Amino acid sequence: MNLKVIEQNGQRVLTTQQLADAYGADVKMISNNFNRNKDRYKPNKHYFLLEGDELRQFRAIHQFDEQLKFATKLYLWTEKGAWLHAKSLNTDEA
Repeated sequence: MNLKVIEQNGQRVLTTQQLADAYGADVKMISNNFNRNKDRYKPNKHYFLLEGDELRQFRAIHQFDEQLKFATKLYLWTEKGAWLHAKSLNTDEA
């Protein structure tokens, strides 16, 4: 799989869709995993949450599918966040 490199705050990150694709999961599975284990995930360490102006600026720089066009918030997963998901997802790819 060839993932498009995205940077946020000086860190390489993945969108939820990219993470789902890499781990053989779907977006809902990633979201559910995050919500079930929310206390383990730390903002700016495991993920960045973009909303409002920050999200608009991000979308202006990065080209994404239609699915993000109307999103009101966007989670970007750091490498540490991706590893944390891998530990609790039950897929062969993870």
